[in-house]
Amino acid sequence: MSDFVFVASRLVEPRPGWFVGPIANLFGYVIDFLFNIVYSIGPAHSLGITIIIMTIIFRALMMPMTIKAQKSMMKMREIKPELDKIQAKYGKTKGPEKLRKMNQERSALMAKHDANPIKGCFPLLLQMPLFIGLNFIMRQAFLYIGRLRDLYYQISEAIINYPNYLNVIIPERVPGVEAVFDARELIPQAMLDNAREAEILYMGGMPMDQVRERAGDFIHFGEAADLSRVIHRFTPENWEWLSTQIPAAHWNIIASLNEQRNAIETFFGLSMIESSFIDTSSIANFFGSIFRWPSILIPILVGITMFMSSWLMQLRTNDPNADERIKLQMKMMLIFMPIMMAAITFGLPAGVGLFWITSQVYQIVQDLIMNKRAGIPLVLPFAKKEE
Repeated sequence: MSDFVFVASRLVEPRPGWFVGPIANLFGYVIDFLFNIVYSIGPAHSLGITIIIMTIIFRALMMPMTIKAQKSMMKMREIKPELDKIQAKYGKTKGPEKLRKMNQERSALMAKHDANPIKGCFPLLLQMPLFIGLNFIMRQAFLYIGRLRDLYYQISEAIINYPNYLNVIIPERVPGVEAVFDARELIPQAMLDNAREAEILYMGGMPMDQVRERAGDFIHFGEAADLSRVIHRFTPENWEWLSTQIPAAHWNIIASLNEQRNAIETFFGLSMIESSFIDTSSIANFFGSIFRWPSILIPILVGITMFMSSWLMQLRTNDPNADERIKLQMKMMLIFMPIMMAAITFGLPAGVGLFWITSQVYQIVQDLIMNKRAGIPLVLPFAKKEE
């Protein structure tokens, strides 16, 4: 049994709170609707395709605001010389009255040309609710996608029907043998505390529905709906090990359902619900999980698309007359922002990374079209300026 290890990075996710819950529920309805359409055409890769379609629709709805924001940023670039003149007019030393007048002139000039640097942040801010909601949805996709919920419920029921399932799911500790899995390695402490309270209430005669209201979020291994939340965190290694512990006659039923689940959740070999971190319990496992193929593709593509999108944006906003210090800062941002975003993606489900990649590709195409129409040349990043 020592081969069957649930790792800390695979903790069962708690139910969403008051802030994330409404966001996840809203986008969950949208994803479930789109998923049903995609699934009716073909089950294979259906979750990944749903994420791509949803992202494209979301970005298309945002397009009017995005274009307006980009035009505003381009206006800022055009009026930069006039803004500098206003700055020079009042000098470096400014009292409160001079500062007020300078800001009034700058605001009047920007209003005249419909230029506002803050507008450039709006498209990114609008993506944040979807980014937050999708992160939670992918961590518990079966709670929001009806077809997946049915599959996980059926798999859980099939496991529960195996007489010795609890000893398989939660192997007993053997004295003198290295500890294997127990609930503390999979269930957050708060949920374990709730489970203890629930047991006391249930043994006292309280109905289970009232127990749930009183005790809060907990896992009941005897209920298929709760067990679904546990097996949802299984790694491929967990499923492989489980197949060796359950007799073939019983396992064949589980395997058939599991193949359907896997076809939905994977997108050309990438599990949409798993992050690039599979096991961080040791340094060896840490590096092994980072470079696990093909999960490494998601952070790499996030970094590449983020770099290209940032480069095209800088082509529109860069001031050719800016001093070298500002130019150096812009170049540093062009390097570190994609690296930072790729690093963040390591800890997120691959479905969230796919959303970000699709969104950036959409942005890149849009920027290429806008830059061409504005007559902005495609200067390669870090290319030396010709004398």
